[in-house]
Amino acid sequence: MEVDSNTAIETIFVVALAVIALAFGIKKVLKDWRISEAGDSVMQLMHKELERMSAQNTVLSTELNKLQQEIIQLNAQLRQLCIENDKLQTEVIALTNELNAFKRVAAVRKVKVSSNATS
Repeated sequence: MEVDSNTAIETIFVVALAVIALAFGIKKVLKDWRISEAGDSVMQLMHKELERMSAQNTVLSTELNKLQQEIIQLNAQLRQLCIENDKLQTEVIALTNELNAFKRVAAVRKVKVSSNATS
């Protein structure tokens, strides 16, 4: 009976060790699951933020493209206005020269009229 009691004690001891090992194993699995769950939560948040940033980037790219198109149009208008300005400056110079010529002719006539009146 002594052999049976030793065997029974050994069996109880092994079962107790198995229960303790199982408890620690379950505790570790639960801890790892919580960490995994927290990691999943962080990953989900990062994924949502990445999607939000991607959508924002799309909007910004669209608006930047619109601005670049407006800049191209404004540059074209500026070139046209510069051409018109150059033409106007040329015309003003021509009119100024013509006006100066008329002033000289008028001054010469005035001198002739004055000299004829005094003679």
